[in-house]
Amino acid sequence: MVMGGSLFPKAFSFFLLLFLGVSQALAGPATWTNVWDGFQSHFLDPQGRVIDYQEGGISTSEGEAYALFFSLVANDRGRFARILTWTQNNLAQGSLANHLPVWKWGKNAHGHWGPLSSESASDADLWIAYTLIQAARLWQEPGYAHLARQLLRTIEKNEVVSLPQWGMTLLPGDGPYWREMNRYIINLSYEPPFLLQGLASFDPHGPWQKLLDQLPRLYAVACPKGFAPDWFTLLPNGSGQTAPLGPDGSYNAIRTYLWLGLSPQNAWTLQIQSHLWGMEKLLAAGSPIPLIVQTQNGITSGQGPIGFVAALLPYLRRWPASAAYHRLSAMLYASWKPQQEQFSSHYYDTVLALFALGYVDHLYAFAPNGDLQVFWQ
Repeated sequence: MVMGGSLFPKAFSFFLLLFLGVSQALAGPATWTNVWDGFQSHFLDPQGRVIDYQEGGISTSEGEAYALFFSLVANDRGRFARILTWTQNNLAQGSLANHLPVWKWGKNAHGHWGPLSSESASDADLWIAYTLIQAARLWQEPGYAHLARQLLRTIEKNEVVSLPQWGMTLLPGDGPYWREMNRYIINLSYEPPFLLQGLASFDPHGPWQKLLDQLPRLYAVACPKGFAPDWFTLLPNGSGQTAPLGPDGSYNAIRTYLWLGLSPQNAWTLQIQSHLWGMEKLLAAGSPIPLIVQTQNGITSGQGPIGFVAALLPYLRRWPASAAYHRLSAMLYASWKPQQEQFSSHYYDTVLALFALGYVDHLYAFAPNGDLQVFWQ
């Protein structure tokens, strides 16, 4: 009797511990697939529309472009096709071959769903064109390449300008705001180096190589203290000044560090790195990730969200001795919520995590010529 009573708690405890250990092993740290599954559950509807609930349930060309890219990384042809179809039908008047996608779509003041802007966003346009090119190559679908080439011609016509004393420049969109009074407002995060290299390899007669060649000069002008701003103003003579939106670096600029981290080591990215050192130095000193950096003096404020933590991981790997990488990696994985398959309930945080983890987990990378390399290739 006593023997039976003493063994049961021990056996129960043993099996309970074994069960918990197996459960934890099965859960494990978050993987890219976990995050992608969560993204599809929370932000992507069956039609292929990406929904940003924090902004009132809108969809953007940026969100569609990113989801298109992640579908290619996941080798999901069906989802890729649905996202592309929704984007063309709702953002591009039925044809990306003839129209740039509008950047914002949702419910208007009258309760009707449709475009909320008539203007484009060049970062999304370039991402869509690039992803179509890579899908054509990886899936042997030449129709995607043909569509990409037509889209690139429209981008070149409407979103690229040539300044007499500077050269080729990518504007943030096709609206008049970006080029008022002989000033050109620029966003560094709209021009990932690897993306421009991939476009230049595919379309050598386009402006993409010239845009890539100008990138180090842009960073030199825009990042006087080693930090990227969200926006800055480029003058025709090649000098820069603070953009009307101010000198701060925050939600746009965080992608600038991410894109540098994802880019292969080459002449352009090494020069860019020499101008974008401020965040690494700040984090190496043990400082928290700032929400805002005043890029003219390096003063920081606020606490960056978990998406910022993810975005900085590939960037910090460019400094192999940086102790900040492991600190931030631990912060990211500690924030994982396995039941919800989320690091955060925010669309943008999840996107940044998908880019970062896919790269860190070796699911994708970019070749020196800009081609996408994927795990299933």
